[in-house]
Amino acid sequence: MKKQTAPSQSSGTEQLFRNVLCPIDFSRISIPAIELALRLAVQNKGTIFLLCVIPAGDADSPKADLEHAATNQLRAIGLKWFEGVIAFETVVRTGEPAAAIVEAETQLNIHATVMATHGRSGVDYALLGSVTEQVVRRSTRPVITVNPQ
Repeated sequence: MKKQTAPSQSSGTEQLFRNVLCPIDFSRISIPAIELALRLAVQNKGTIFLLCVIPAGDADSPKADLEHAATNQLRAIGLKWFEGVIAFETVVRTGEPAAAIVEAETQLNIHATVMATHGRSGVDYALLGSVTEQVVRRSTRPVITVNPQ
């Protein structure tokens, strides 16, 4: 007769959010999201994926130039905030921002996404919509939103 054992209990050290996506637009409102993504990744001994999405309609500069500039800016942010603290990668995509973010979550095996909101309301919100809200609605991953105020 086999001895039955109780199901193993979680030790409390389970690392739920190892891959953390942090989409940023290079504005100051991204800073609280970067700080929260850093704390989450450190707690879970994970990796932060800094993402910039270049909207498909931005045709003032050649696509390669925009991607190169975004990659350099992401790398500078990563070095400033994460160097020597946590692993990070930079990702640049082109397309509709919310769709590109949700697609990146799947392709990069993201466990949680941390993003800032612009804090728009009223007419501004109705006219512009919210990339963050669209990601929250479409994502199959946890999305943590950070209000800049």
